[in-house]
Amino acid sequence: MGFNPKDAVDAARDITTNAVEKASDIVENASDIIRGDIAGGASGIIQSSIDIATHAVDRAKEVFTGRDHPDDLDVDLDGDLDDDLGDE
Repeated sequence: MGFNPKDAVDAARDITTNAVEKASDIVENASDIIRGDIAGGASGIIQSSIDIATHAVDRAKEVFTGRDHPDDLDVDLDGDLDDDLGDE
């Protein structure tokens, strides 16, 4: 499957939405730091940042590979390569 610009725009929109939601979590974690829970707040900020990056990479993979999930590529018991997309 080739590159589809509409899928790329949809992925960019999804990545942005996810980042804004996670930014809200980061603000809450920053307030935890201000209240004295430095370890908990910093840990939450790091986790949210990793979640943002992971989601962005996963969505970019979907756009460029044409697969909904990175694990869609399987090997059947008969040894044939099967991408489980039903387009065979």
